[in-house]
Amino acid sequence: MLPVWLSDIRGALLAFLVTELLAFFRCFGLSESPVLRCGLALSCLAGLCCSISFYLHTCRAVFNRKPTLSFKAFWHHFMVTRPLEVVWRFLTAPFRVQPDFHILGETRTGTTSMAAHLRGLGCIGPFSPWIIPLASDKESFYFVGHYWGLVHPGAYRMCFPLKPTMWLYELWYGERPPVFDACASHLNAPWAAPLIRAASPEAALLVMLRPPAEQNASWWRLEQGAHAWARGMGLEGDFLREGYPPRSFQDALRLSQSEPVAELYRTGELAAAKVLGASSTSIHGIRGLIAALRAPCLSELLLPFPGGQLCAFEHMGRYARNVARYAKLFGKERMVFAETQAELGKPGGAALISARLSALVPRLRRWQDRPISRSPDGRSLSAGGQSSDNGKTALRLNESQTLPPELEPTQEVLTQLRQHYRAANLELFEFLGRDLGWNDESK
Repeated sequence: MLPVWLSDIRGALLAFLVTELLAFFRCFGLSESPVLRCGLALSCLAGLCCSISFYLHTCRAVFNRKPTLSFKAFWHHFMVTRPLEVVWRFLTAPFRVQPDFHILGETRTGTTSMAAHLRGLGCIGPFSPWIIPLASDKESFYFVGHYWGLVHPGAYRMCFPLKPTMWLYELWYGERPPVFDACASHLNAPWAAPLIRAASPEAALLVMLRPPAEQNASWWRLEQGAHAWARGMGLEGDFLREGYPPRSFQDALRLSQSEPVAELYRTGELAAAKVLGASSTSIHGIRGLIAALRAPCLSELLLPFPGGQLCAFEHMGRYARNVARYAKLFGKERMVFAETQAELGKPGGAALISARLSALVPRLRRWQDRPISRSPDGRSLSAGGQSSDNGKTALRLNESQTLPPELEPTQEVLTQLRQHYRAANLELFEFLGRDLGWNDESK
């Protein structure tokens, strides 16, 4: 992988500058080679236009702020995005593969750790527009509207490898590696299930589960870090909505339980039908890409979570409702459920989960048994995906940090929150046919 300075639009701009300087001094005959120079100029223009529009959109839809005309903010954003590759991938979307399986959150349920384990086996994750280590090759952010609110399944393949690339993999290894998307936001997004079903109807689903009170607290901690990161980038603009972000964990919980947020989620439930429209039969190939570009985009009020990231707690905690949307479309038999603390949090847990998933994705079983696989830290993986340390270490990535006392959720609030989710937990247990023990007060 190229250094950030040489990758994507940054590398194209540097190449264009060098080419123009060489042409100016009449070196290597470049002054008489307009094709290369025009190609670089057009690439730079396309990348810059994409970068500017992506900045304006994500300021509002991802960072929940009015865009600020600050060079510092744009520069930091410019250095953590891949606009030129976004353009290339949209242009070549019809010639790309679709995923074999999806890892669904909620957020903070171990999707990052599970995705890292699967990549260590040789699986291929999705393209991410963000140059952020724990998001790259892990989550596409496609169906939560990072790409200008475009969520039509006809362009979803832009997140995955080209078909010729996969043919080369198959030629070299004798087997095509499994492809996945582990976007944790997709489970909570009320419009995502029908769109994912339309895009990849044969895919298997791995659903990661975590006690909702602990998940809510972890999401609150991560979002405080995200806001600090945004301020460090120079995004000091006004927030889009009055009263957002909430000042405390309790305020965020109350906001997520409010009727205006519930109404946004109800609106989101209807969004998929509007996006698909009459194009549900032509979502693949060039026709699918054209349908995607012509389809309505989601309102920024819904992105990336209805009302904003800190409005999602109540709706994240009601797993049964979110899971039911997928079970209705894919069938429960196409779903594998894994509990973060009881399974993934144990040594060797990720290998056991992937073994269960491989029953629905036969190609994954064959890759899991390959002796050349590597774990995320580079250690060799034996057959079955077990790390060479014999499973003595549990895989945990992207853990949230404790906050200052004035922001950290108190034990009293967490106890009340566990009581609040008891009924929702029972609904999930009934759906699963087993008790996960989340309502056991002795734990």
